[in-house]
Amino acid sequence: MRHKILLVDDEEANVRLLKRVLSDEYDTIEALSGQDGLNLLKEHDISLIITDQRMPGMTGVQLLKESLAVRPDAMRILLTGYTDVQALIDAINSGHVYKYVPKPWDRDELRVTVRRAIETYELKQRNTQLVQDLTGALSQLEEVSLGTIRALADALDAKCDYTSGHSLRVSQYALLIGKNMGLTPEEMRDLELGGILHDIGKIGVPESILWKPAKLTPEETAIMAEHPVKSAQIIGDLPSLQKAKRFVMHHHEFMDGSGYPDRLVGDDIPLGARIILVADAYDAMTSDRPYRKAIGHERAIQELKKCAGKQFDPKIVEVLVRVLGEGAEPNPHELPASHLGVQLASIDPKQTGRQFLREAERLARQDKENSPAEAKPA
Repeated sequence: MRHKILLVDDEEANVRLLKRVLSDEYDTIEALSGQDGLNLLKEHDISLIITDQRMPGMTGVQLLKESLAVRPDAMRILLTGYTDVQALIDAINSGHVYKYVPKPWDRDELRVTVRRAIETYELKQRNTQLVQDLTGALSQLEEVSLGTIRALADALDAKCDYTSGHSLRVSQYALLIGKNMGLTPEEMRDLELGGILHDIGKIGVPESILWKPAKLTPEETAIMAEHPVKSAQIIGDLPSLQKAKRFVMHHHEFMDGSGYPDRLVGDDIPLGARIILVADAYDAMTSDRPYRKAIGHERAIQELKKCAGKQFDPKIVEVLVRVLGEGAEPNPHELPASHLGVQLASIDPKQTGRQFLREAERLARQDKENSPAEAKPA
């Protein structure tokens, strides 16, 4: 089924030109005013809205802002000649714009931008459905199923082999900290569950972001920052997971209040979440990632100590440093046994990252094929 794109511009010639450029690949619907565009949105299942900014009666940003209530999942592209950067940023934020295209636009570059917007729309739709399916499956359980928990962790690992086993390792480091802080068996159980499930919301993050070997854009960072909330949504209202859910929800809160999603400060952050944050950071720094190689145990400990009090709970960092030591690499066999009976998957270090490298090469070829050979005037 072809995607439908709504084209809005008060100048009919501009609408005809946009239609001519895009109609080979997509079904286009045209409107000559913002209000007409809103009316059409109610009648058609629109995947993408492309609108000019300067229109009488209703500007493009006003149209996009109003469209959120009608088609919240549609992608939005703004055509504009704005020169005031701050005004443009404010406009984009208020209208949830995917990208703005400066005028005069190049037809080949516009085709690439539209293609990527549609790909993002499809990813969002698939990931939303996946989250709904997972949430529904969990809500039907009357008690925690170890197989389900392991399946969720494995499903996340399958998205990027650079992080295979990450969730289970985080749970083990969290248990090591909890054991040395004297937590009760029940608290240890909730801590392990939180460690295993802390990143499950990343199932809903597009692979293009998870696999990215370079620094994320502000927009991509914002998408990534949604994963604690999505993780909590997947866990849902299952009674036996409610304490672990709080740990998952808040495992990116920082001691100084600069974390997310709720900017909690100090002891307002659940203890389990503070423990998981330290365990998560340590494993991330001592594992290879798409954007960098592992920095090693000694440097990871230095980073934890440097950020103690601002990002991490100093007492928890102190416990981890005391138990693991500051010099030699820790022995993984000395980590505590799972309270739930979960075992780490057997991961071949020589294989880790190969799937990522193949995908990176594929994306590079795709970008090269999609990039225009040369700019042509619109």
